[in-house]
Amino acid sequence: MAVRTMLPSKARVGDTIHFSFPHAYRKGKTITAFEVIVNGKRIGNPEMKTTSVMSGGATNFVFRATAPGTYHFDITPIIDGERGERRLNTLEVEE
Repeated sequence: MAVRTMLPSKARVGDTIHFSFPHAYRKGKTITAFEVIVNGKRIGNPEMKTTSVMSGGATNFVFRATAPGTYHFDITPIIDGERGERRLNTLEVEE
């Protein structure tokens, strides 16, 4: 399994950030859940949003920045009960 590390992103308090995971609906593989760890703490019920187009779509983990700081995300999509490709992200949130 490969680990994808994304470059640091910047946001402001109050912003809504989407971490997008593309997929192809036609192949029957869709993301059914996310395992999300932010700053070492597991998120109990991560918010998801799904979009679709004719050739596929994307499922997004949605994060709302409510406080300034540097956030480290470890996001793994769950696809039909199987763990997908893990991504590591850093988000710098300013006031």
